[in-house]
Amino acid sequence: MADEEKESRDKEPRKRKKDLGNAVFLFCLFIGIGVGLALNEVAVGALIGLGCGFMGAFIARWIVR
Repeated sequence: MADEEKESRDKEPRKRKKDLGNAVFLFCLFIGIGVGLALNEVAVGALIGLGCGFMGAFIARWIVR
């Protein structure tokens, strides 16, 4: 039982880090699409949102240890 608890605790920070990265990615993507819709350039907004989302997710996963 102790081994299962230890393994569960070891996986929790990685899951939280992954969840934070995913949330940052989606946030940036939707902001980019929203700005693109406002400026009548949805494709450009989506691409900018994707780029910022990938960078943001990387940074969030790198900073949160």
